Amino acid sequence: MITAMITMNKTVTSVLCGILLVTSAGCASKTDLYMLQDDVKELKTQSQKSGGNQAEVSSEVQKLRDEVAQLQGTIEELRYKLNVPEQKNVLGQQGSTSPSAFLPSEGSAIEKVTLPDEVAPEAADTAGVAPGSASAEVVPSSPAIDDQGLYNAGKTFFEGYKYPSARKEFGLLLDTYPSSALADDAQYYIAETYFNEKWFEKAILEYQLVIEKYPKGDKRPAAYFKQGLSFENIGDTTNAKVRYRELVQLYPESNEARIVNSKMQ
Repeated sequence: MITAMITMNKTVTSVLCGILLVTSAGCASKTDLYMLQDDVKELKTQSQKSGGNQAEVSSEVQKLRDEVAQLQGTIEELRYKLNVPEQKNVLGQQGSTSPSAFLPSEGSAIEKVTLPDEVAPEAADTAGVAPGSASAEVVPSSPAIDDQGLYNAGKTFFEGYKYPSARKEFGLLLDTYPSSALADDAQYYIAETYFNEKWFEKAILEYQLVIEKYPKGDKRPAAYFKQGLSFENIGDTTNAKVRYRELVQLYPESNEARIVNSKMQ
């Protein structure tokens, strides 16, 4: 396209020079006129070719934009569909329990609890409180788990196919240590738990969080690839191809891109 524009510029210069010579000389031979007409035709042809290339490029860019917009629309639609049942469940649970259920009936009496005046030394020792002391400090049974500990626990559950427990540990890591270097890995494995459970719609949304929230994370190529597989599993081959194409463009040297290239051939 650039070569065509350079050639067209040269032709324009040639035509202008020819016109200048004709007008300055006051007259021109038929040969000069024929040469000038040929240059004008060539200029018109090159202009049409250049315009066609530009139109083709613009059409391709618009096509890519439309595909990305369609992908985003699909993801938002999935988010809406998955959120609606959760909201209905919450409302259903709230509606099924009447406030009067928590109140005692007229015929029932509230049991009166009498606290003992003294605590036996044996009971105090068992509870970890010194006899005669008014209060005691609560000592935690174990030190707080750091992000690496939560990640290791989540991986252990994941490898043992205990996916709900794995999500709990990974989610706790994200809530407690959102800036951890392991955050993108934790989010990726949350998506993996849903993928392995074949809940592909939910997996698509969780992979999207890896893509959006961790642009420099090492799990991003895998998230693109697995999101594409998830789209395939729900029959949406259009969005699957969009994700595969973005993967190859953004991470051409990744293992996932090589798999996609061999898959698309």
